[in-house]
Amino acid sequence: MSVLRPLGLLVPYLRRRRGLFLGVVAVVTVAMLATIAVSVLSVTAASALATAAGAPPLVLAVIVAVVAAGLAAWGEQWFAHVLAYRVIDALRVDVHRAIARLAPVGLARRRSGDTVAAAMGDVESLEWFAAHTVAQVAAGVLACLVIDVTAVALLGPVWLLLVPAQVLLVAVPVLFARRAAAQGQILRAALARLSARVLAARSSARDVVLLGRVGAEAEAMADETGAVQRARRGLSLRAGLEQALTDALTVVVLLTTLLLTSAAIAGGMDAVIAPSLVVFAAAALSPAAIAAGALGRVGETAEAARRVDAVLRAPGVRPVDPEGFRAFSTTDPGAVVARNLRATYPEGEGSALNGADLSLVPGEHVAVVGESGAGKTTLALVLARLLAAEGELSVDGVDCAAESGAETRRRVVLVPQQPHVFRATVRENLLAPDADDRALWTALEHARLADHVRALPEGLDTLLAERGATWSGGERQRLGLARALLRNPSVLVLDEPTASLDTLTEADFVAALTATRAGRTTVAITHRPTLMRAMDRVLFVERGRVVDTGPHDELTARSPRYRAVVEGALTGDLSETPDLERR
Repeated sequence: MSVLRPLGLLVPYLRRRRGLFLGVVAVVTVAMLATIAVSVLSVTAASALATAAGAPPLVLAVIVAVVAAGLAAWGEQWFAHVLAYRVIDALRVDVHRAIARLAPVGLARRRSGDTVAAAMGDVESLEWFAAHTVAQVAAGVLACLVIDVTAVALLGPVWLLLVPAQVLLVAVPVLFARRAAAQGQILRAALARLSARVLAARSSARDVVLLGRVGAEAEAMADETGAVQRARRGLSLRAGLEQALTDALTVVVLLTTLLLTSAAIAGGMDAVIAPSLVVFAAAALSPAAIAAGALGRVGETAEAARRVDAVLRAPGVRPVDPEGFRAFSTTDPGAVVARNLRATYPEGEGSALNGADLSLVPGEHVAVVGESGAGKTTLALVLARLLAAEGELSVDGVDCAAESGAETRRRVVLVPQQPHVFRATVRENLLAPDADDRALWTALEHARLADHVRALPEGLDTLLAERGATWSGGERQRLGLARALLRNPSVLVLDEPTASLDTLTEADFVAALTATRAGRTTVAITHRPTLMRAMDRVLFVERGRVVDTGPHDELTARSPRYRAVVEGALTGDLSETPDLERR
């Protein structure tokens, strides 16, 4: 059934825990049968007490059934949740691994609300399915079989009438399954939009206030909240209709049982057992009703499973790590050689690198210059092994195809244009837990950030605002540089390191970079002539290829195209967009 297909993603997780799962089904089945036994035996014992016929054994049987039902109910809650938490734990780890596989490029065009919902809310909603739905449906079917066989064996074939009633009870949610799935999809989409709206409002709060959009943003939030409430109302109405049909069917069975029992009494049956038969008929439907209730929640759960499955199956854009790493030599630290590099982005965006070649000698410092969309940032992502590429790439004399991306990134550090600042202390934001204070201050000095940190209330232990909201763009960039310097890479890649700096700060930053780059190969993506001149040479990139190279002044003199690009950058004709959205 297509509605249930997304829930198939849980099958491997349940299969790996089949022993625990079968135990849960057994416990739930016992709980259902024991509960029915309590109801029937209680009425039978009451009738026996009224007639003083065989009451003590029946009372003892009621006590045993009550104890069994209580223990089974406790066991169901305990073991079902143990199963669910183990499944959800493994599933959540796989979701975060998938997100890590996609990051950062594969997440650039995914809505944050979708990603957060899949990693948190959707996975959490599958807990009920793993803990109760599957086991309750399986146990309900098993309990119905036991009840039907027992009823026919002890009371006669007329009790086969229970079978169509039980089937109809389970059929009610199945008949509404497509509608439930559609409603679940609507609800999940509405929740994702609301989550995305909340995240966007949180991250853009300053701009919203400055532009006088608070009222409009509040209205948009109210609209998204209303959409969620309408979706929930639709689910509730459908669930209410299913419950009404279930109750009506139960009433029909009870009335039929009463009529048949009355006829049997008229035919000579002992009237004392009539209440027990009526209670048994109603109780015999309870396992099917429980299974039907569990199936009624499948629609919403299936949509959550579909979204989780979409994250798990999303194609990654980072290179797959090989099974084994080749031992590498450090005899040529800082050398970078690339031949015929080709790279594409997902979603059919076309080629971003189209046969790029470059060769950097150890300790060389180059600027990468080109129009927006020429492939500059793509080149940086490939060098840092964050984007899969075809062709040949070696760093420090090591073929990158023979080692994992993590190994390459130990020697190639990329500082993005907008380094992320965590809600943590300066010390923690430097991301070097093993470094002592002296090393931290040295890195801050080289990044020209030490004076700013010393002026903070608690220095290195000052807690920074989320996303570094209280720091300027230039200060965040220099924090990113300090992080990189602490790793002492042989190749440092900088993406627009001076884009957010004024002229004086830019000159200070370039001086800091010049002072710390000795013995290290540096690749700086830039559109600022100050940084171009500070580099040994420029790599001029067009349409995903390095089309010319040489010192900045030499290129300016001989290449009209290069000169036009640089002049366009100076006049603002080259529109640059942040980080991964820029190619």
